[in-house]
Amino acid sequence: TKYRSWGPEKIHLSSMDALPSDYRLFAASTAHYTEDETADSHGDAHGGTGSHHRRLNKANLSQESAAFEELLKLVPALGELADKIHGGEAYRAAGDSAAQAISASLALPSAQPGFMAPGFKVQGVAWPSLFEPRHLVCGPRADSPIIALTPRGVGALVRMMSSQTADSAEQKLHAEPFALEGLGEWGPLAGAARTQHGLQLLTTMGKLLHCSGHEAPASGVWPCQESQHPPLPMPTGSELVSAAFAEDASAASTNLLVALVFKNMPEIAALYRAVAGSWHPAGEVHVPPGSGPQPSLGFDGVENLLVTGAAGEVHRRHLAGGTHALHPAPAGASAREFRSACVLPEGQIIRLALRQMDTSAPSRPELILSA
Repeated sequence: TKYRSWGPEKIHLSSMDALPSDYRLFAASTAHYTEDETADSHGDAHGGTGSHHRRLNKANLSQESAAFEELLKLVPALGELADKIHGGEAYRAAGDSAAQAISASLALPSAQPGFMAPGFKVQGVAWPSLFEPRHLVCGPRADSPIIALTPRGVGALVRMMSSQTADSAEQKLHAEPFALEGLGEWGPLAGAARTQHGLQLLTTMGKLLHCSGHEAPASGVWPCQESQHPPLPMPTGSELVSAAFAEDASAASTNLLVALVFKNMPEIAALYRAVAGSWHPAGEVHVPPGSGPQPSLGFDGVENLLVTGAAGEVHRRHLAGGTHALHPAPAGASAREFRSACVLPEGQIIRLALRQMDTSAPSRPELILSA
């Protein structure tokens, strides 16, 4: 055999009886650990986790806790956004088929009340037939009737009970119909308000009208004419979607305030105050998203602006302090289209809604009180 550089003395077989002292068929590597690693290994041997694992688990736990805390902070905002999104509306264009309109409406989620939303009671009212009002106006006194108005000036007076209890809400009231005279040439109503001297109207064309008296005459026709207040600040070609008017009862001639939502800027309610015979900018209020294409505006005094969304939620904005209060949509009232709201003299919010009991029947108005 040719060994080359390997001599017989370098060849060893496992069957040999005599082997060199330094000969090994296999020698495992010896691992060396620090004291911490040794303790970790000892913990693993007993079913525990080492310090690295413990540190990793602790880090994971901290991250999870931090993420959960951040999610908790978002819950109120997410609930509010969900309520607003659920208040969307579907529209049918001239070329859409009935099936397309139905599928569009089914694709929209139904309105849901906010967390811990109060219950509600429907005030029984015998309304005129085919009456679908959009505006609701409360009176300054407890004996002042509530006024419901359509955009074209058809209205109804409802004389509420002086104290709204469970029994009074079940008592059916009678709505007294009337019509506004002098509105037609100035366009549909964008808003209305009660003042010390009568009913103040704001049209989509930006016209201010005044109807003298605190309720319609016995003839059922309420005459209105152009207001003596300064013309509203309307840019050329602009149109109002919603509007509100307020005057300070202590100084009615000097402290006038309007809130205007323009069609080309539906996300902003612009505030103007009358000073020295003209309107001057007094600030802006953000219209909450999801309020619908025509949110309702109304003042509670001259310090608070109410914004009512289509799902029934009412946002109260304090104009001086900038604080915001949300009155959630009444629980269980999702089958209704909310159109307006106002504040009764005792401070309770009353909402105006439309409800269609049957697909073949017209919608009927409802006055909704919080339980």
